[in-house]
Amino acid sequence: MGLEGIALVSLGVVVLMISCSAGVKQETLTSICFPTQNQEFCENLLMSDKRTSSADLPLLSIISIQLTDKQAKKNHHTFQQLHDNATDVSIKGPLNKCVGIYKEMIGKIREAYQLSMSKRYKDISQLAQATKLAYKCENGIPLSYNLSMASSETMILTCQTSDYVNLYIARQL
Repeated sequence: MGLEGIALVSLGVVVLMISCSAGVKQETLTSICFPTQNQEFCENLLMSDKRTSSADLPLLSIISIQLTDKQAKKNHHTFQQLHDNATDVSIKGPLNKCVGIYKEMIGKIREAYQLSMSKRYKDISQLAQATKLAYKCENGIPLSYNLSMASSETMILTCQTSDYVNLYIARQL
């Protein structure tokens, strides 16, 4: 094989390496997000992390769990502040309950992260549990507290996104 043949084979290998490392395709995101409550939210959430465009499925799992952890910590802080600043005694109890729920949720997300790092996707049930916890918080807050409802809804959709990412990966790998 001459120099031109070697160069052509080398170029082919480089193109193959680039195409294999191109990251998660839009069709994959659509497959993951289609069964969620809000497909657009799911896709936008995953694409909000710049690593997604070059991620393989194991990294997408990590990304989704990290996004869920970030939202849970943000909500925990929000509910803590709402509780601390509430002047209506009747709302302090439900808000305090949500603070505890989010603390539990953060622990479950941490467990999911460890399982993902060990590539044990089929064992990840904590994200579905986190979704149920977010509903539990939401259902315990009076409807007049719109801020907490919006935070809970975002948390539910974020947990659901991460859960569906990992369910998808468990079926693929």
